[in-house]
Amino acid sequence: MAEFWGSVTELWRYPVSALRGERIDWAPLDAHGVLHDRGWGLIDAAGSVASPETERRWRFVPDMMARIGSDGVEINTDGAAWLPVPSDAANAAASQRAGFPVTFRPLATTMETANADRLAPRYDRGHLHILTTASLRSLAELLPPDVLADVRRFRPNIVVDMEEAGSGFPDRQLIGRQLRIGEALVSVNEPCERCSFTALAQGDLPFAKEVLHTIARHGGGGFGVLAGVVEAAPIREGDRVRVI
Repeated sequence: MAEFWGSVTELWRYPVSALRGERIDWAPLDAHGVLHDRGWGLIDAAGSVASPETERRWRFVPDMMARIGSDGVEINTDGAAWLPVPSDAANAAASQRAGFPVTFRPLATTMETANADRLAPRYDRGHLHILTTASLRSLAELLPPDVLADVRRFRPNIVVDMEEAGSGFPDRQLIGRQLRIGEALVSVNEPCERCSFTALAQGDLPFAKEVLHTIARHGGGGFGVLAGVVEAAPIREGDRVRVI
């Protein structure tokens, strides 16, 4: 019998890897996760994909925004104009922000399917990232009072509201289980290991090294879980989440 776990309270999509994404009220799924999620990357002249968590020269990237507009992917570098991707205008705006030439290129969904037209993704693990409000609350209690456990630092696709959960990180209890989210079925495979991206400044969030340090001390390095799609169906805010 399926056990009620919570309900979907937030849905997120990140059309360009490492750029800030967009909150959405429904998320169409395919075999690789949320449709249009992390389908593009920002690339330097040598063909390297932006990695702000490891290279200081890319630290500007999480301040840029990406969304799906009426005609496809759009990016915003300055809080003003939204520019279509791919386009010379988007490349020029991002290059000006970077201080060196960059372009937007499509990414493959897996390492095995990468080719000359679609570059290898930044990582190739579970395509859905799930986080619970209970884990966010537990992390907030461990952080200094002036450091926010803001959901945007962790870039989840699905945030599950767990009002009745106790302390700790209950997401970890889902590993090896399947979740029925609305009509979709997903398989939770592993914890989401964390890197310094969680500490980076982005938008109105300042740099906060305490976030990663606290997760390392109390979460075994992981925070949230990664899942694969078993049965694809649209997910909507408010959908019930049941553990199979």
